[in-house]
Amino acid sequence: MKFKNEVIWIIGASSGMGRELAIGLSKHGADLILSARSKEALVELNNTLGGNNQILPFDVADSKALKVTISKAFAQNNTIDRIIFMAALYDPKSIKEIKKDFVEHLMQVNLIAPINLAIEVMPYLEKQEKSQIVFCCSVAGYTGLPIGQPYSSSKSGLINFAESLHAEAPGNVDVKIINPGFVKTPMTDMNNFKMPMIMSPQDAADKIIDDLNSNRFEIYFPTLFVLIMKLLRILPYKIKLFFTQKILK
Repeated sequence: MKFKNEVIWIIGASSGMGRELAIGLSKHGADLILSARSKEALVELNNTLGGNNQILPFDVADSKALKVTISKAFAQNNTIDRIIFMAALYDPKSIKEIKKDFVEHLMQVNLIAPINLAIEVMPYLEKQEKSQIVFCCSVAGYTGLPIGQPYSSSKSGLINFAESLHAEAPGNVDVKIINPGFVKTPMTDMNNFKMPMIMSPQDAADKIIDDLNSNRFEIYFPTLFVLIMKLLRILPYKIKLFFTQKILK
């Protein structure tokens, strides 16, 4: 598996799938750039991995910090082989409970930040012989789901953006998306409903690593759950909305 001596930048590496992805890629010999808001969590992770990786803490919601950190990352590395955006916010609430300030912050992290990232890094990536940029989306972006309107909307927008970016990216830049189902992370721990086919973050990271070098645009798991969600997406609205309303019953 080709990861040895590659420089891979994981944004959102402090917990959940991002953390497990860092652990897995480190085992495959990758040199990592680790980013998240919490410097302490990144230091702890880096120590776990042997202490030889780069740490670039910043808040993705801060567009100026994002731009400065990108400049630092490419100044410190001649080549960054892969950039994997895993950062996200989530807070399941009904429309009556949603706070507008949180929605704006969620959209900044989940959608605007990865778009800004792509705008800033594409000129660098296009100059490299080969590179990859990966966005962690969600099957929640396939269709509008109750108790998660801002999150589903942000992930739907990110899927659409990545599709557009893939269409215009040069051949030396591989654009991919990750669409997970339920994965046990601090985010999904907020859910108060039964999550079908939930996976461990370790298994999710293994699946991502297995597919990073594939020719597929979309990395998704678990297969059966994703196929059910894909079927729901293409159903006529009358049928689809009937089933999505039943989710709350």
